[in-house]
This record gives sequence, structure tokens and C-alpha cells, in this order.
Amino acid sequence: MILQKTIKIIELIGIIIFFVGCNKIFEFSPYEANVKEEYKNTTKKNIELINNIQTNIDTFSFAFVTDTHYHYNNLEAIINDINKRNDILFVIFGGDIAHQGLLKEYQIFYNIMINLDKPYLTVIGNHDYMSNGEVIYKQMFGNYNYLFEFNQNKFILFDDVVWESNKYPDFDWLSMQLSDNNKFKQVFVIAHISPFSDQLDSNMEQTYKTLMSDNNVQLSMHGHAHIYSFRKVYKDSVSYLTAPSIKKPTYCIITVYSKSFSIELVKLKS
Repeated sequence: MILQKTIKIIELIGIIIFFVGCNKIFEFSPYEANVKEEYKNTTKKNIELINNIQTNIDTFSFAFVTDTHYHYNNLEAIINDINKRNDILFVIFGGDIAHQGLLKEYQIFYNIMINLDKPYLTVIGNHDYMSNGEVIYKQMFGNYNYLFEFNQNKFILFDDVVWESNKYPDFDWLSMQLSDNNKFKQVFVIAHISPFSDQLDSNMEQTYKTLMSDNNVQLSMHGHAHIYSFRKVYKDSVSYLTAPSIKKPTYCIITVYSKSFSIELVKLKS
């Protein structure tokens, strides 16, 4: 009888421990999307910070970092390096903030970025769509397609993920945002996947290419391929930048002049 009571007590303690720990278990569910209030609307907050930057000069620089995945130590190293540079005014992330689209991954990214002393903006990547990632991204950052202006230059951030999103890129929206290109010194487009990469079929590639060349886009910036490439891909005036992943702590600095730009590839020691 004593033995049976002891077993029941042990079972009861086990059940209590299980339910007490449930919050931690469910936190890692791929469908968890309960973004904390202080993490929300990050894009809007950072655009406001960019708008508050005072500059009357023709030349400025921004950093382009992409494909974080789970390389958090390297992300921290890059952020520390960017903080040391006075010439970089803001940072743009080219997608794949997360690797599996989990809330915990987004939270880790956000908490590292708190240490950046400059504004930053993001474009969604294909890995960011995984699990329930697209819902988390929308809550934490905001719209998948958006733009901002800085120093009479236009920056358009565009969602061109096809396979993981199960949707067609909104080229009508992109075309509309490019229609006033003559009002700006230069126009820059940022999308995770380059038009000549794996996800865009020939029709999508042609549409993207034509929109860039017909609307005086100087630079189209991408991640996804995990390699560095800077070149003119088609027989037009548009340059295409593909930045490497941060598997090694690497990022690009784009310096913008009145009517041109230059690219610097920064490689930090691992």
C-alpha cells in the first residue's frame, strides 16, 4: 500500500513538472507567432530614424548584410564592426534572417540588432517564409514590399520569393514604385533572390530585368546565392550585386555619390 501511494505521488509530481514546462516546449513550435509588442513594427521605427538623419552631402554609405541563418556570432561581429564606422549611416539586410522561420530565431536576430547604433531595414528571404515565418516577419517588421527615400535617392525593398511563399511577385507594385524614377538622383532595388537565380522562371526574370533597365535603376541588390558577385548581367546599364552569406563574417559597404556608387567587400577575421 505504501509503495502504491509512493508511485502515485511520483506520477503526480511528474505531471506537474510536465505542465509547468509546457510554455518552454510550445515556445519552439514552428507555428508559434506571438511576437512581443516591443518587437513589432520595426521597419516603421527604423524608417523614422533614417528620416531623422541630417545630411546635406552628396556622398554617404550604407551597409548591406544578408543570409544570417544561424550564424549569430558572425552577425554580432559584423554589427560591432559597423558600429565602429562613422561613414555607414544605415544597414540593409537582404533576407534569410532566420533559417527555419522560427520565432526564437527572429527573437535572437532582433536582440542582436538592438546593439546596432544605426537604423536597419530588412527584406524577406525564402527561409524567412518557412514554418510560420511569414506571419512572424509581418508582425515584427511590417510589409513585405515597401520603400524609403534618403538624400534624394530612392530605395525599394521587394519580396520576390516564389517557392516558399506560393505566390507571384507583385511586379505591378514594383512597376508603380519605379514610375517616378526621374525625380531621384539614383534608384536602388533590394530583393532576396536575383532574377537570374533559381526561383524566378524565364518570364519572371524578363519582367524583373525589363523593369530595372526601363526605369533607370542603377543597382539591384540580392542575397540567397551565398557568394559575392558584382557585375552587369544583361546588355543594359544595370549593375547586380549578390552579397555572400555571413557563414564567414562578411558584408558590403555601398558608397553613394551624386550620380554613381561604389562597392566595398568587407571581410572580418573569423
